[in-house]
Amino acid sequence: MVKPRTATTTPSAKRERPEDSPGAVKRLKVLNHLDGLKADIALLQETHLSNSLNHLMCCLQFPVIYSASYNSKQRGVAVLINKNLNFTHKDTVTDPEGRFVITNISIQNKDFCIVSVYGPNVDDSSFFHRLFTSLSVHSDSTIIIGGDVNLVLDPELDRLSTAANQRTWRSASILKQYMNDLGLCDAWRSYHPSTKGFTFFSPVHYSHSRLDYLLISNSLLKNIQSSNIHPIIISDHAPVSVNISREKSTPSGTTWRFNTSLLKDQEFLEFFKKEWATFLDFNNTPDIPPCVLWETAKAVMRGKIISYSTHKKRKEKADLLELENKIKTLETAYAASAQEHILGDLKNLKLQLNDIINKQTQFQIQRLRLERFENSNKSGKFLANQLKINREKSSITSIMDQTGKVTHDPVKINNAFENFYKNLYTPQINPSEQSIDSFLNNVNLPRLNEDQITNLDSPLLLSELHEALLLMPNSKAPGPDGFPAEFYKEFWEQLAPTFYKTVTSINESQSMPPNMNSANIILLLKPDKDPTSPSSYRPISLINADVKIICKALAQRIEKITPHIIHFDQTGFIKGRHSDDNVRRLVNIIDFATIENQEMTVLSLDAEKAFDRVNWKFLIAAFHKFGFGEAFINWIKILYHNPNASVRTNKQTSNRFFLGRGTRQGCPLSPSLFAIFIEPLAAAIRQNESIKGIKTKHSHHKISLYADDILLFLRNLHSVNETAMIINEFSSISDYSINWNKSVLLPLNRNMEQRLTIPVKTGNIKYLGIYFSPKLSELVQLNHTPLLKSIQDDLTRWTNLPLSLMGKVATVKMKIVPKVNYLFSMIPTQPPLKWFKTLDSSISSFLWNNKPARISLKTLKSAKSCGGLELPNFHKYFLANRLQYILKWLKNNPETNSWLDLEQALCGKINLSDLPFISQTVKKQDCFKSININATLTAWWEFLKISKSSIQPCKMTPIWNNPDILIYKKMIHFPAWQTGGIKQLEHVIIDRRFITPQELQDKHGIYNFLEYQQLKSSITKKYKIKDDDLKLPDVVTTLINFSMNRTLSKIYKLLCNLDNNIALPTKKWDADLSISTDESFWSELCLNTLKLTKSPNLQLIHLKTLHRIYYTGQRMFKMGLSNSDICEHCDNNLPDSYMHALWFCTPVQALWQQVCADLSVWLKVSITASPSLCVLGDMSAIDIEEGLASIIFITLCIAKKTILINWKNKKNINISQHRNLLFDHISLEKMSAQVTLKEFSLSGLLWLTP
Repeated sequence: MVKPRTATTTPSAKRERPEDSPGAVKRLKVLNHLDGLKADIALLQETHLSNSLNHLMCCLQFPVIYSASYNSKQRGVAVLINKNLNFTHKDTVTDPEGRFVITNISIQNKDFCIVSVYGPNVDDSSFFHRLFTSLSVHSDSTIIIGGDVNLVLDPELDRLSTAANQRTWRSASILKQYMNDLGLCDAWRSYHPSTKGFTFFSPVHYSHSRLDYLLISNSLLKNIQSSNIHPIIISDHAPVSVNISREKSTPSGTTWRFNTSLLKDQEFLEFFKKEWATFLDFNNTPDIPPCVLWETAKAVMRGKIISYSTHKKRKEKADLLELENKIKTLETAYAASAQEHILGDLKNLKLQLNDIINKQTQFQIQRLRLERFENSNKSGKFLANQLKINREKSSITSIMDQTGKVTHDPVKINNAFENFYKNLYTPQINPSEQSIDSFLNNVNLPRLNEDQITNLDSPLLLSELHEALLLMPNSKAPGPDGFPAEFYKEFWEQLAPTFYKTVTSINESQSMPPNMNSANIILLLKPDKDPTSPSSYRPISLINADVKIICKALAQRIEKITPHIIHFDQTGFIKGRHSDDNVRRLVNIIDFATIENQEMTVLSLDAEKAFDRVNWKFLIAAFHKFGFGEAFINWIKILYHNPNASVRTNKQTSNRFFLGRGTRQGCPLSPSLFAIFIEPLAAAIRQNESIKGIKTKHSHHKISLYADDILLFLRNLHSVNETAMIINEFSSISDYSINWNKSVLLPLNRNMEQRLTIPVKTGNIKYLGIYFSPKLSELVQLNHTPLLKSIQDDLTRWTNLPLSLMGKVATVKMKIVPKVNYLFSMIPTQPPLKWFKTLDSSISSFLWNNKPARISLKTLKSAKSCGGLELPNFHKYFLANRLQYILKWLKNNPETNSWLDLEQALCGKINLSDLPFISQTVKKQDCFKSININATLTAWWEFLKISKSSIQPCKMTPIWNNPDILIYKKMIHFPAWQTGGIKQLEHVIIDRRFITPQELQDKHGIYNFLEYQQLKSSITKKYKIKDDDLKLPDVVTTLINFSMNRTLSKIYKLLCNLDNNIALPTKKWDADLSISTDESFWSELCLNTLKLTKSPNLQLIHLKTLHRIYYTGQRMFKMGLSNSDICEHCDNNLPDSYMHALWFCTPVQALWQQVCADLSVWLKVSITASPSLCVLGDMSAIDIEEGLASIIFITLCIAKKTILINWKNKKNINISQHRNLLFDHISLEKMSAQVTLKEFSLSGLLWLTP
């Protein structure tokens, strides 16, 4: 129901569901009622009309109907359009079960997708998957869905019943998820956020429900004038209406953004270099300050670039029109004469036309990343749908202003955010220097040494700025000036001299131009937050790239210092520290309290807008306290002297306002600045003797930080109150603020009867996305189980998306692996086997559209060189995550990883780094009660098992405190021997014999005959030293020698390589082709599949061919699905075997001969058709130049595609069809090559003729 009529009228939207109304009187009532409601478009449900009778719903006022029927007694939906509405119909999709009809129309040049829907009255989530799968290919239009969905979205507001059963259907959560995905909102609820309104009354259950909805695109919400639920008059449901005005022409702040596709235009590169040189020749004079010159240059170049782009577009448009006219002329000429040379000219022109069209779409492709373009079978629709979804989800449809009123107007929404951030970035306090110094003087903080000060204070070098630029990622939104990092990278040689003078001038003058130090603030909604509250959004500052280069260079300097001055309690954005260290520490704390039966309290703090509340006066004082030099501090002062920003929402840009506090999220310096800012608070808590935490050998554990996410480990409630006092004192001088009402206490082995001075909640906590309870045994239930359900829901929704198998595998890697890996990295407990099986089963259903798998998951998980697609193996990912900690154990530096200190404390006398080389007798030791130690060792033993590695004994087997080496049934430790360097078996076993007393004395200065005899007796009884080789297996050596960089991926790859057998039916191929092959032969074929074409469609065709998964006549016969196994497509009277279907069948053989003949002519190389070449893609017998293999491979794959298109009637196969398919494919291959900056020649393709 939408009715944009004319420029001056108000449209409306209505939906009505009549009861069973076969009679003309009932229909007339319904239609008259709709006319009375002044509906322009009406959506009806339960029409109960067959296809032949749907026309009966038409009348003079509603002459146009689009409907879907089931039968005359059930279901039926319709879209009726008023005679006064001017529209253009595009297409209609009808549901054969009569539950929905999708109609695409255009009103005043705006595309609408109108859907009338009637949901099942049972909890059937598959219906909504089917509906939105059908809708997904139409989502490039503005969507309006109306109807009786037979469920409630909000049980509290949408239902009124005295019945006890108030359960929520799973379908409701599915529908809400699709609404979120497609950027849809509930029109009536948006304007009545807390009102109870109902559209259906059940006299049987005496209940009221809102079952009828109008769901519209977020972008349409601003045009709604009203939305109403009308009285129930004719049917048992109430009509629901929405009145939609025409598109408002709201003023928007235009933001220019450099089109990075110009950087691939050689003509533009030369144009810019010339214009830049000309500008400097006229303006680079001594009387013009460098900053003025730089800012003026950017403004002038922006104008030049706009002028160039405009001229280029006009020229391309003219060229396009000229080409279209030439093509039209040649098409007319060819139709008249059918001459071959005309057809060749025609194809040449079409290739040129494709080039222009491709260039016009490249910018959109870059916005979605090339992977998305290449991972889909239907890239065009996929591209449009993704752009649409992104646009709808990024719009903010409603917000609550300062008065508490919800507004949907884009201008008022922008004003609300402007007021919110003006207030947020205005300091609430102005602390005195004395109060700041008083706090800082009471804490001990490390100070920089002279070398560090000198390195930080030295002038920024041009090489540093260039290095900083190269480290900046591409494809990031630019700041207000519109110039992204790619622009500076391309023109650095031209820009650098002027830019460096500007940087030097800024440093000397201690000021930065206001326009240069400005930013656009964009907003990201935080997960699970109220979208109508301004505080629910994370502000990201898009600062200008030139300022970002300076900040990045300064960040590169300070990041080398922070690991030395910021305590290891803080892991956020500090080099070499990671968030999983914090979580492992927390698990150890809970474990320690449980095992030692100590009373403990974990306090999770909720900081309010921590990054945005940083007081600059306190920040500068903290820099001085750490001993930073004046030159570096001055750079901080410059960057934070009157910076300004504007907020951008819904294409609206607010007025600029000045910032008075906060660190800008999006600035490379911000993480380090915040670490400096918060460290004095952490130090004050750490150094307060009244605050008691957990004491171990090396540490006193009180606080853990990941940027602004803070946990406190406190022994008693007095410590909680003492900590609160310190935080309040810190807040009074720093603007830092804790929301105590949202902070949570997790009590361990204690009750909470004692009163606290702060109003915190008690219960489970969520830290860094992980839920914790006092019982570590509940970790899987709290985290893995909900994640699995979420993944299953996502996969179900994505099942029918137009993605290839490769695209779906990529989806699993991009969307599922990060979520699962995050849990695996944080939580030591291995989920049960059923969890992994369920996950694999859901992924298999997703890959094969809920049909039987054509290629097994085991095969798909194989390496690409083995015929697989490297589908993630989640069990191996779990093992890899656990095995990372073996490497950290071996390094065993508790002074930088505080969790190591706790695990060593749990190990008692046993050295933590010795655990991997002790046998499984360690299970009897107390340390194995630790969940982290248990999980890590269990993963280690599984690795040894699957790698068939034995390390009992080995050279690294420990001697001291090893439960395998006992004297009088007790572990031993000879301190003097350890001091002398005797620690492992390699120190006492030489050449498969025990070291002699004389060698012991000569090498280690040790002589104690009794201890020597005891140790020798114990070791020789336990191990057969004459038979055992102490050398570590190669795979174990490889793992323990990995560097700590990208450890997870290295270990995962190592685990996958343990099973690298070819996953293809090689023996069948060898038998069919009468050849003998080895693994290298098949490995090369598999790699060529992915290397020689970017098309997932062709890759999939070839991969399926190699796996022999296509159903032949012979296979169908064996399955009982055919009466004969003889080929029906030729006269050879032979079984339709796999080789026959793809090679020997007469029409197939003819195609292969012609394809190879075409290739020979094209490439001027003799190419003889053979099954090894044509079917398998083996080009080893062809003498070709480098680079031609891709052309041959693509051509052969398209030949296989031609065969498959005609699989059920191969007599239709012809070379013209193959040539047309090849021609159509060329432009996509070239576009992919252009976007990835690769060369792709099409000159040889002009010979193609159908």
